[in-house]
Amino acid sequence: MLVPLLFSALSLTSLNVAAAPAGPLRQVTYKVSVANKTYSGGEHFSGYSSASTVTTDSGTVTVAIMAVQGDALGIDVTELMNKTGRPATYTGSVSPNGVIFPPETIQDVTRELLQYFAPVIPSDKLDVGSSWDVNANQGGVDIHTNYKVTKIDGALLTVAEHQTVKITAQNATFVTDATIVLKPSLLVPVSGDIHRTISRVTVSGDTKTEASLHFERVSDSKDVPTPG
Repeated sequence: MLVPLLFSALSLTSLNVAAAPAGPLRQVTYKVSVANKTYSGGEHFSGYSSASTVTTDSGTVTVAIMAVQGDALGIDVTELMNKTGRPATYTGSVSPNGVIFPPETIQDVTRELLQYFAPVIPSDKLDVGSSWDVNANQGGVDIHTNYKVTKIDGALLTVAEHQTVKITAQNATFVTDATIVLKPSLLVPVSGDIHRTISRVTVSGDTKTEASLHFERVSDSKDVPTPG
């Protein structure tokens, strides 16, 4: 799972992905929920002070696959979150190299589920106990991700993911633990529970955000959803 800061906008034209002639090739809808708890503290003239805030939201995310070229997908995403009360649609792409949407668009929970529309699991890692690592370094951002297959239930496969991201310029560390249920035969995530801790240290103090994200598939034009 990669943090949004790592991605820049990339048009479908630059991927050379041709648009579908009419309508989506596939449409999948998820029920999602988000909860964030942020703690901050620092030294001031009056002494040390701290504060905390809690934000929550829920809604639906609809993924419309509009084009396919190789392992790259051209995607329209429509988010309908309860706090905004109106749909927002964004266009981007998904491939094994990442989820590419313009900054300040899709929600974190959307980005998390979208990455599993790409073939991220090696073909020789489909047995219980299989584990593999993915490492990357991009402009001072170090990413280490470990995946492990923990369960197989018919066509469904459960993957545990642990990721650490260190951003030197921001003195920030992201630690993510997730449990994702997939249907590899159809390249679709079925459900996911993600917990992420973001820690930052600045001259004025430190902050820590704990994010809990959940998604579950509720409809799929190419498949009958199976409870995860």
